[in-house]
Amino acid sequence: MLVALSVALAAGLLLVAPTSLGGQFRTLVHVREPDRVLPAVAVPRTHGHFAFAKTQPGTDDPVTYSPCHPIPYVVNLSGGPADGDTIIATAITRISAAAGLAFEDRGTTEDTHFTGRHAGDPVLIGFVRSGVLDGLSRESGNVGLGGSTAVPSGIAHFAYRTGMVALRTDWFDDPQVGEPQKIAVVMHELGHVLGLGHVDDTRELMAGTNVGLTHLGPGDREGLARLGRGAC
Repeated sequence: MLVALSVALAAGLLLVAPTSLGGQFRTLVHVREPDRVLPAVAVPRTHGHFAFAKTQPGTDDPVTYSPCHPIPYVVNLSGGPADGDTIIATAITRISAAAGLAFEDRGTTEDTHFTGRHAGDPVLIGFVRSGVLDGLSRESGNVGLGGSTAVPSGIAHFAYRTGMVALRTDWFDDPQVGEPQKIAVVMHELGHVLGLGHVDDTRELMAGTNVGLTHLGPGDREGLARLGRGAC
């Protein structure tokens, strides 16, 4: 009797577990998985470099957003360049295509709470003056900050539910900075939002040191494709 209860409990946990093992078990017992919003992107075979910002406890699997729900976001354009909305929209389109994750435009906002965001809040993308946020100043050399908040989602499992991208106003307003560079910075920060960390390889857009790259590198694409294959 005790063995039967243990087996039943284990099966029940696997039915709801947001892990690859749980997914394999649900396939085995013919339980239909939720539908993705966008088709999964094939994970390229590359010699590039990527890193995940956070992994699931005791594994190398990344913490991710759900591919079965769009990622809602709002934009605060106050203080940004005249083409700020175009820059952000272009960066989102490129990152979405590389990851196979959908974003949902919730419009503009006056929200300036880049820190302390709660699960259920849309991702906030906006422009801030130098020094308003820690680590985002002329002295730091950083022109953008980005990241997401991981929350428990099942047993020993985490998922991203919201995040933010803060862009330094004076740098984005500089007429000597070209639009491709601005788009690249937003893409870099959105990479952090989806779960990529910095790498040392300057051939990657997620390099910790900006060398003027304006396109995704091979490791960036592999990492984003893997992040797009998270659990629903």
